[in-house]
Amino acid sequence: MAGTAGSLLGRALYTGPSLATLQERYAKGGIIDDRAPVLASCQVHVSAPPARVWQLLSGLADWPAWVPGVTSVRLGPGGCVPDEPFRWKLNGMSIRSTLAVVAPERELCWTGLLAGTRAVHRFRLAPTADGGTEVHSEESIGGPLISLYFGSDKLEKVLHDWLVALKTTSEEQS
Repeated sequence: MAGTAGSLLGRALYTGPSLATLQERYAKGGIIDDRAPVLASCQVHVSAPPARVWQLLSGLADWPAWVPGVTSVRLGPGGCVPDEPFRWKLNGMSIRSTLAVVAPERELCWTGLLAGTRAVHRFRLAPTADGGTEVHSEESIGGPLISLYFGSDKLEKVLHDWLVALKTTSEEQS
């Protein structure tokens, strides 16, 4: 029982790697922080080609038009390129993010900072034999006490809702 309490306490107090390390080693290295207390992963098949799905994902300024809960996005002057910062609001929360991987029609990944938490979010795209796209989304969030008020189940719902919207919007516009 003491081992479980220590483990729970350790997870509750987990701060994880610095934001710079998350950006350079994790996000750019193609991984999320699998030790973070909040983790989620979802995938969906989209009946639209990778180019169409990519157009939506990489068009950050247009996210408010189709991503549930996103009300604004301010992209830096460099546009959608690695190391470019962007600011956005999700469900009323202001998030400071930096793009890490921008690989057209393959991957979009960024790190984010919100109220003392640090996240890595990845979207990976793969063409399918039927001309569609398999989209995989995963995210890790680390920071003290995050798991006490925002668990992996809530993050999974956010990712799921985002993928459903991506699927619907991509298929409607194809």
